[in-house]
Amino acid sequence: MKIRFYHAPDANCCERLLWILDYKKVDYERIDVGLGDVGEQVRLLSPFARVPLMEVDGVALSESMAMAEFIEEIAPNPPLQYEAAFARAQVREVCEAVNSSIHPQQNGSTVRFFHPDWSRDQMRPVRAKWLSMNLQKLQSRLWLGSQFAVGTQFTQADIFVSIIYRKAVDLGVIISDLPEYEHYWKFLMSHESIRLSCPVVS
Repeated sequence: MKIRFYHAPDANCCERLLWILDYKKVDYERIDVGLGDVGEQVRLLSPFARVPLMEVDGVALSESMAMAEFIEEIAPNPPLQYEAAFARAQVREVCEAVNSSIHPQQNGSTVRFFHPDWSRDQMRPVRAKWLSMNLQKLQSRLWLGSQFAVGTQFTQADIFVSIIYRKAVDLGVIISDLPEYEHYWKFLMSHESIRLSCPVVS
């Protein structure tokens, strides 16, 4: 199986998949593209002309949740999901909260659509406020069984949550405004296998 993964720097959807691929030690070819200009191949293969994008034996797959689930199925070890059906659903719930309810509205391309005259610097506080507000809401679903996001092991939920938290910090959210997330981030980074595969270690 040949996997080609199209990645753009600073794109947190891409960072999720890089982390999953590297944590599971999946062999893949990484192709770096720009955020502003993703290149002809991505425009050809992605229905929305955006990354992340994966080619599997020449067949395109888009959307980070679909890719995360696919990788879990072809490389089940080390696991990033649970065996029990409801626990798996809880992981997906948190991932989808990030993927569908939090991330899209703060995405630079979304903000630019509604405010085409705004510069990147003008977008930053709006994006940061949205992330901070919604990460606070998400807390009621996190860390109920341990210091991991869902249950008692490292899962896809940890990757989705911590990547969007780091994006919030990059956009200017003050760490002291989300102390539980910073404590959580430090907990994850205290695990060598997690830290070494993480694409956003600062």
